[in-house]
Amino acid sequence: MDYAEPRKKWLISAVLVLTAVLALTPAVNQKATTDYELLFERAFVTFALARTLNGIISAVQGTEIALQPAGVGITLTPGEILDPVNDLVERFSWIMLGATISLGIQNVLLDVSAWWVIKALLVALAAWLLWHVWLPAQRPASYRGVISHVFVILVFIRFAVPVMLIANDLLYQQFLEPRYQVSTEVITEAGKDLEELRAEATLDHEGNQDSSVFGSISNAWTNTVEAMDLTGRFDRMQARAGEVTEHLIQLSVVFILQTGLLPIAFLWVFLQIFKFLFRSIRVNEAHRPE
Repeated sequence: MDYAEPRKKWLISAVLVLTAVLALTPAVNQKATTDYELLFERAFVTFALARTLNGIISAVQGTEIALQPAGVGITLTPGEILDPVNDLVERFSWIMLGATISLGIQNVLLDVSAWWVIKALLVALAAWLLWHVWLPAQRPASYRGVISHVFVILVFIRFAVPVMLIANDLLYQQFLEPRYQVSTEVITEAGKDLEELRAEATLDHEGNQDSSVFGSISNAWTNTVEAMDLTGRFDRMQARAGEVTEHLIQLSVVFILQTGLLPIAFLWVFLQIFKFLFRSIRVNEAHRPE
């Protein structure tokens, strides 16, 4: 008596029953939906943060300060320091637009995976295969192979996207979450600091205008001191620009991974697994007696 055959039947039966139960239970899709909503919220908040930063930088770039230190007239445009950062923010906005499009596609695929027709077909084919394992009917091997292949395709449609979203969120929590949180905090604070620097420079300059003789002397001295003080502010602005550049790149890495590379990688792995199952089905059907 071959004891391996009954064990194989029980193993296949357990897989079929588990697949049918998981296909019907909403737990997998509920978890995937929760993870998707969190990812979409992060993408939306980050996109809004990028647009806000872009507005602040545009305001700073539009600020001109006219000074006359030591009687020499100069016009300063502090926002010129932020030109490279503004270009990077624009490119980052395109990355976030691509991320939201990717998330929209994933949401549609998630809805497809939870469609009742997919569930019903999957459960029906699982029941048919279970019956065929224990009470094999006299049908052509090619017929049995077609049913098995359709079942594998339905399993892929039903579980690939939900499992991908769950695995993606687990990897985010393990490796990407600290990077995301630090970068968003730094960019938020940098935006506030840039706005304050612009406001301080504008107010300091506008508050020292006097047309009288003594006022002109006072303004000349104040402009000289202000010009030296602005050097320190420019240094702060340049430091903030460097921080924003670094952390925009960090956020780009996070969202390119989460909405582009990782979904493709996970789906590729799932596809390879199901290709292996297809090949196994073909081999089994080729060696099964009619």
